[in-house]
Amino acid sequence: MLKPLEIPPLTAEELEALEKLYRTTKDVRLRTRAQIVLLAGEHRMTASAIVREVSQTVRNWLRRWMAEGIESQWRS
Repeated sequence: MLKPLEIPPLTAEELEALEKLYRTTKDVRLRTRAQIVLLAGEHRMTASAIVREVSQTVRNWLRRWMAEGIESQWRS
């Protein structure tokens, strides 16, 4: 069995840079990548835990879309 993939804790500089990138970038791919590293480094989540979290989020949004259509996208 593979050992869970965990990254070392983030330094203050890395944390600040990633949070700034996450808040300011308009590139969805960069924002997603920053979020993944923040979850792994700041929240100490493993890769498999992040995948489960994202998968659940995707399912929730798709259910919301099916129930409410375009209007569901304007609520947080």
